[in-house]
Amino acid sequence: MVVRISKGIIQWLTVSLMLVAISAVPILNAATLSATVDRSVISIVDSFSLQLEAKDIGTLAEPDFSVLSDDFKVLSKNVSHSMQSINGVSNRSVRWNLQLQPKHIGQLQIPSFSIMGVSSKAIQLQVKEEKLTANDGADFSLELIANKDSVIPQEQLIVTLRFSFAQHVNNLQSSELSLENAQVIKLKDNSYETRIGNRQFGVYEISYAIFAQNPGELVLPAQKIRVQLGRSSIFNSTQGKTISLQSETLTIPVAAAPDSAQPFIVADNVQLTDTWTGSQSIELGESITREISLELTGAQAETISALTMAQISGIKIYPEVANKKELKTTGGIETSRVRSFAIVPTEIGQFIIPPMNILWWNAGEHQFETAKLEQKIINVVAPASAATNKVEEKLAPKILASEPSVIKIEQIKVTNPINQWLLALCILLLCILAMLIVVLLKKNKLNLVAVESPVESGLEKERQLFDQLLNSLQKNDPLVTHQSLQRWAKHLAIKDWQNETLTSSVSLLKRQLFSSEQNLAVWDKVSFSKQVKVLRKQLLQNTADDKNKQGQPSLYPKYLVGSK
Repeated sequence: MVVRISKGIIQWLTVSLMLVAISAVPILNAATLSATVDRSVISIVDSFSLQLEAKDIGTLAEPDFSVLSDDFKVLSKNVSHSMQSINGVSNRSVRWNLQLQPKHIGQLQIPSFSIMGVSSKAIQLQVKEEKLTANDGADFSLELIANKDSVIPQEQLIVTLRFSFAQHVNNLQSSELSLENAQVIKLKDNSYETRIGNRQFGVYEISYAIFAQNPGELVLPAQKIRVQLGRSSIFNSTQGKTISLQSETLTIPVAAAPDSAQPFIVADNVQLTDTWTGSQSIELGESITREISLELTGAQAETISALTMAQISGIKIYPEVANKKELKTTGGIETSRVRSFAIVPTEIGQFIIPPMNILWWNAGEHQFETAKLEQKIINVVAPASAATNKVEEKLAPKILASEPSVIKIEQIKVTNPINQWLLALCILLLCILAMLIVVLLKKNKLNLVAVESPVESGLEKERQLFDQLLNSLQKNDPLVTHQSLQRWAKHLAIKDWQNETLTSSVSLLKRQLFSSEQNLAVWDKVSFSKQVKVLRKQLLQNTADDKNKQGQPSLYPKYLVGSK
């Protein structure tokens, strides 16, 4: 019996089996420990948030937070745990949130934390002294501040538009910062509370990362905002008073870049690491993989060169596509480049992978530094099968001399084993495919489906909304009655109530609910119920007339609600 299987089915089965095989491979999660702050420039009287998150670290121990006591006061601390499972792979994370207040003015550092050999990065903070001005007694202030007094081309400058307010405000609108001689990247907004003098203020910050392109001066124009006073409410559509504020201009000197014989990166921090999969002593014909990771803080992505490896005689190097990430935080731009290289030796011997050096300008320390990867040595040996062949070649003459002249040839029959699990999986996939085909064929034959008319659906919706209105009247709840009336009127697109008595009744209901007037007349819900029923009867009659004239029912008369 010969079974013919089309090429398409074979391809489909192949792809399905590959997906099953891939899903069966466990994913190894790398343990990480990351620290972030909500802002990097603060006043000595301000507090800020420090968040430390540990992922896939198999311990319940917490970091040693006592290292913060010299420079910071811990106001509060809380911890949360989370776990999720995707395709059988569990991910666990622990997050510590600390509210801190600085003890000193100047450049402070949040040190690196460590758990089970996994460490976080240190974070630099700039703490300024509290400045009280004549405007500090006012309810509102707007200022444009920068985290550095001067920069060089391609150095990250964080500019923040800080709005402080002591009253409730809403609907904040701000101008967009735009510069011709610099690249401006919008960062995440931030909000918090602080104390200025003896008053509590809310603060809203709009931050930008700015990279100057040429030496000279970076002139930041005055920024404007507009806000409305008071709290917004769905029950009060009255627009509050609008105020406008404008900051002062800000000028930042841009010095010339330092001299260097080779290109360099300008950044706040650079880390260069590599990992190897497999031993660095391999047999000829095998391969190993090297993954190079470059992480930068405060560097413009366009200034980062591609990660490469130099070609080596006797070794072939196959680079993969780099994985690029750029993260915008309140503290600036964080960029990473990760690239893998497959290393395949073509000769036996010892090979030296040369070191890798990346020159960069440390913007915080104002000096050149070099991120390095040390050289690696790869030993390539002959495969074990080749050594066995040489031994067999030396022993072959002796074996032939000792054997008799008649050589018996033994015939060995090897059967092709059948993978029972794979066969069962293929049969299961074929059954699923057959069921899907049957379902699709049946679906195409079901043409007679009862479809509800949009008009009938609209009329049924109208009946439900009107019943809700009548029920709210029976419960004697004016607020629910007003809401039900609005929904029913909106559904029928009513422009006006076509009756002065009904219009007055609706207006009186709204005034009783939302107005502060005293000695209002008593709202007559019985009269209102009768009037709204008469209006509904008239509207439905208009719908029936439209249907007789046009042959198509017109559910929605051309009315619009005039009041809310």
